[in-house]
Amino acid sequence: MNLLLILVFIVGASSDSFYSYSVKQGDKETDLSQYAGKVVLVVNVASECGYTDGHYRSLVRLQDKLGSSDKFSVLAFPCNQFGKQEPGSYKEILSFAKKNYKVNFPVFSKINVTGDDVPEAWKYLIQNSEEPTWNFWKYLVDEKGHVVRAWGPWISVEDITQDIIDVIDGNYSVNAQKRGEL
Repeated sequence: MNLLLILVFIVGASSDSFYSYSVKQGDKETDLSQYAGKVVLVVNVASECGYTDGHYRSLVRLQDKLGSSDKFSVLAFPCNQFGKQEPGSYKEILSFAKKNYKVNFPVFSKINVTGDDVPEAWKYLIQNSEEPTWNFWKYLVDEKGHVVRAWGPWISVEDITQDIIDVIDGNYSVNAQKRGEL
């Protein structure tokens, strides 16, 4: 009986979430647990992609609209795997994003999002939804760190805004068809 209780406790305690990982942000390691309790939109970004301008502008507007409530944040992860469209260093990428788009959300270090050398946080996203096939793949993560849904770059930020609001408000349904505007 005691062994059963111990097993139940271990299994219950080991449930992972996106927030149980840490990631690189420049020269430092950042613990994602600081976002626990918030809904986040995790995005693999690129500076030289055809989707760059529209997505960065929309992500900044989204952060302006929803980030002030302290219940939401965009988290950007540069990636150079698709079309070699993010060739710069972390400092160059951050400078580009701040200068051209006035980014108001965290930008983490450049990573791989497919294949070998994928950070554990991204492995968690992929294992709980799907693997990105291009830049600006978006993963919606709830306040407990569970992946709610993922979208490719052909789905605009505006098209998923109501889904994000619904998760923030606790009213999310996977089958929801209503969409919001920024």
